Amino acid sequence: MRLFTIILMLLFANLVCSQNTFSYLGTLILANNSAISFSLELEEHNGIVNGYSITNINTPDETKSEISGLYFKKDKTFQMKETQILQTKSEAALNKFCFISMNLSLKKKFGIKQLEGTFTGKFLDDIICAKGNILLMERAKFEEKIRKIKNKIKEKDIKKTQDKSLAIKTQILKDGDDFTINWESNKLRLFIWDPNLEDGDKIQLTINGNIILDNFKTTNKRRRIKYKLVEGENIIEIKAINLGTSPPNTSRIELVDRKIKYPIITQLKLGKVAVIKIIK
Repeated sequence: MRLFTIILMLLFANLVCSQNTFSYLGTLILANNSAISFSLELEEHNGIVNGYSITNINTPDETKSEISGLYFKKDKTFQMKETQILQTKSEAALNKFCFISMNLSLKKKFGIKQLEGTFTGKFLDDIICAKGNILLMERAKFEEKIRKIKNKIKEKDIKKTQDKSLAIKTQILKDGDDFTINWESNKLRLFIWDPNLEDGDKIQLTINGNIILDNFKTTNKRRRIKYKLVEGENIIEIKAINLGTSPPNTSRIELVDRKIKYPIITQLKLGKVAVIKIIK
């Protein structure tokens, strides 16, 4: 009796060891190159395969179907088909469901197991309803890749938010006003233009006593200036040379310190000056 029990235990252990499970996730690629989400959950024992598939994952048409078929260990291929619907969210009639038969090969690329092959779908009356290819990846690896992609997207969104936060509130400088900025970079990037209807406004732009623009007419086209700063205080002066046809003399200025942008608008009367102090 004891010997019989031991034999049964060995047989059971052998059965358990010979059973393989497969969990794959990916897509059905139709003949028109459209894709349908698709997953397989399979158990294989002595070449017999059973399990289920899910199509249109997380959609109103999500459908779970029973799978049966064969596994050929020698060449690592599957021949399987959907036999019946186990569960569906779709409200379509049963004769509108497309049951697929598939021929898949188990492959390994870049250390990741994949199932690749072709499928043919048929209605219950045996009329062909779809054809195409199947591309699946081990579920754990697939979900890991999705997580990495989502994390990258999240990081980009955070970076965009951070970059947006680097844009400082617009300062409006009028006659005699000054504005002080603490600066990080060794260089200054300055853009100047007329943000409104061009009315012939002219300005003089001076940096550290050096005239950079003289009698310069601002237009809607941005003028870019690069300037190497000195240690300590750097003085930028914007002076109204005329009033154009629509007073006051208005200029839009943008100062860029690496990724930080300082937007400034000057509104000046004739001959008046606005001052920007950059402390490095």
